[in-house]
Amino acid sequence: MKPISTPDATGAYDILAPFYDRFTAHHDYDLWTGGLLNLAHRHGLSGRRALDAGCGTGKSFLPLLERGFEVTACDQSAAMLDVAASKAGRHRVALHCHDLRALGPIGEFDLITCLDDVANYLTEPEGLTAALAGLAANLRPGGLIVFDANTLSTYRGFFGETAVLEEERLMMVWRGLTDEGFGPGGLAQTSATTHGRRSTVASKTPGCAAWPSTARTRP
Repeated sequence: MKPISTPDATGAYDILAPFYDRFTAHHDYDLWTGGLLNLAHRHGLSGRRALDAGCGTGKSFLPLLERGFEVTACDQSAAMLDVAASKAGRHRVALHCHDLRALGPIGEFDLITCLDDVANYLTEPEGLTAALAGLAANLRPGGLIVFDANTLSTYRGFFGETAVLEEERLMMVWRGLTDEGFGPGGLAQTSATTHGRRSTVASKTPGCAAWPSTARTRP
């Protein structure tokens, strides 16, 4: 077996796309979305035009569709978008392949969601600033952005563990490469092996100054 190493998030998720939904099957996106929308409404959300930035396989925008939102979505991984398209159908969701650090105008939205730790993959301050500026430029006046970020607890826990997903004709091994000493601003790495192929991806834990405003209700 010859490992395939892909240090960037796009390459890693292109490889993981066929397995991602099964790996995250325990995530309750409907419950999570309900909590986030309650938070957004308390902060003045009105309107039903939504952009799901970093949408992955579409699990994060399906609850928005079910609640009557008009959804546009984007992701940097074309393979993840292919899975998303197979779920929602392109007639229901406008899908765009974009790097958030170079996001141009694709609409004027009442709500932008950027979930599943997308912010942690923007490992340089300049990249985070550029992504937030691009997202803000796609908001209507008075619109809201809701995003989350992994915490130190997650990096010291799950990102230091090994998890195995085994089903018929599928086996994936996730290995977190951090430890209990992982600190603020650190660069975390994981290794995921699927059907003999390995992808390595890095993400970063927030430092107090670099991540000024996050909203997360998922435990």
